[in-house]
Amino acid sequence: MRAGALAVMFAFLLSHTAVWAAEGTPPKLYKKLTDEQAEEADQFALNNAIATVFHEAGHMLISEFSLPVLGKEEDAVDGLAVVLLLEAEDEDFNSAVEDFANVWFLSAGSADEDEELAFWDSHGLDEQRAYNTVCLMMGKNEKRFKDFADSLDFPEYRREQCPEEYESLSASWDRVLAPHEAGKNDKTDFKITYEKTSDPQLAYFRKMIKDAEILEMVAVTFSGSYKLEDGIKLTASECGEANAYWSPGDREMTLCYEDLLNSANLDAQWYIDNPDE
Repeated sequence: MRAGALAVMFAFLLSHTAVWAAEGTPPKLYKKLTDEQAEEADQFALNNAIATVFHEAGHMLISEFSLPVLGKEEDAVDGLAVVLLLEAEDEDFNSAVEDFANVWFLSAGSADEDEELAFWDSHGLDEQRAYNTVCLMMGKNEKRFKDFADSLDFPEYRREQCPEEYESLSASWDRVLAPHEAGKNDKTDFKITYEKTSDPQLAYFRKMIKDAEILEMVAVTFSGSYKLEDGIKLTASECGEANAYWSPGDREMTLCYEDLLNSANLDAQWYIDNPDE
């Protein structure tokens, strides 16, 4: 990945450590948690918001530059998001990638036993997305993520394949993005909006990501890194569903407050179901 983008992202992280005062109402499941567990669930939601906006930024790059994608686009941008975060070589981003894997494990574990697996979906199955993320983690830094992989009984034969897969993925993204790298004076003007919500639980997460400047992190990372035209909208909003998406026609990335609520609830439920952990 381009060194300039990573340096800017890392500098932004150092100067924007999330310190926020609660606003709105915490998720109802928090009533069953200790204060420490509730803080962990908050961080889990925030980490997944970071990974999610970088996933959607992958869609943005593919759309804006008409990049070739061989295979599922969703899998491709999962990989880009993980590579971008890992290449920053920052512990906070490493934790965000771990939580990005964990959210798919938790999501798979929370599915109804009678629910039919969506083999036809544009996304891979949740557990596949989780294990693919783990492999990239091991490919980038086996020593750092060994304990995490061990906790999942990640097979040794699969670990041996991960470094080559990581290098191939990173190099492939470098090649397709190289023609679109920004010049010295190229900057992109993004339009950032954190829409208001009357839902007190969603207001809690709006406050969280607004104070942490999650959307600004995307703007700072990609402005001056790639030749993106002005006017791209980065929006956080109440959507009526736990989701995030890129709209090519509107040139707009949307992060739904419900997506953070869902992540927090998944983590909170894990603590409730595993009281001795």
